[in-house]
Amino acid sequence: MKKQNEKQMKNQTKKVVSVLCAAALLGSGAILGACGGKKGENKNVTISGSSSVTPLMEKLAAAYEQDHDVRITVNMSSSGAGISDTQNDLNDFGMSSRKLKDEEKGIKGETLCMDGIALIVNKECAVTDVKKADVKALYENGTAIPDTTITAAIGRDASSGTRSAFDELLKITNGYFKDASLLTETGNVIEAIQNSTNSIGYISYGSLNDNVKAVSLDGVACTVENIKSGTYALQRPFVIVLKDGKTLSEAAQGFYDYIMGTSAQTVISKAGYITMK
Repeated sequence: MKKQNEKQMKNQTKKVVSVLCAAALLGSGAILGACGGKKGENKNVTISGSSSVTPLMEKLAAAYEQDHDVRITVNMSSSGAGISDTQNDLNDFGMSSRKLKDEEKGIKGETLCMDGIALIVNKECAVTDVKKADVKALYENGTAIPDTTITAAIGRDASSGTRSAFDELLKITNGYFKDASLLTETGNVIEAIQNSTNSIGYISYGSLNDNVKAVSLDGVACTVENIKSGTYALQRPFVIVLKDGKTLSEAAQGFYDYIMGTSAQTVISKAGYITMK
């Protein structure tokens, strides 16, 4: 009798354990369903390209990740590298701080926002305004900017979207003079200007900080208002680069829809860029 009772108790225990396991499985399924999770679903998003666009993209990624179960990786390089990555399927989409060129095939660009290109000098430099023609002469020929202490030019390397836009806007067609410093990232330009009182450089307006000073161009300051109105001459688009015919993953499509929609405009505006919506 005692053995029979023990057997009955074991059988009941097995049933309870089975019920609990089933409930746990159902519960986990419900949780996955509520979170939109699917077995094998890719929740990683990779974006690469422009060092000018990167700070804004990082802010957009952080805002989106707060409410979505995705992991967004933003790899900073250059516009040219981001475009190449997109063409070679090495990212979900790329970032460019210039318009796409006709010879860049197999991709398309969508404008995220507008940005100004700020001319910057050391905080100790007395210069507050420069002329477009003088800036062009300095970068092309090494001609010092008249009536100033500025004798050196700091620019970006050939893969930079900021350089491409800067050169196009100033109509620099024959490259820079041999002693111009060519740097790979926005942060490098800021650091170089901090360490030189006789140099001028250029960076994204959105990357301006208190470590350097922006100067006006032909009497017009680089401000959101002047960029938006078109009175400040050095401005360009921030472009999202997509591969032709590529179907984005659900995670990548969701983030793309967010940054290109109205929800992201507050983040873009607070970061100091000019919204398109």
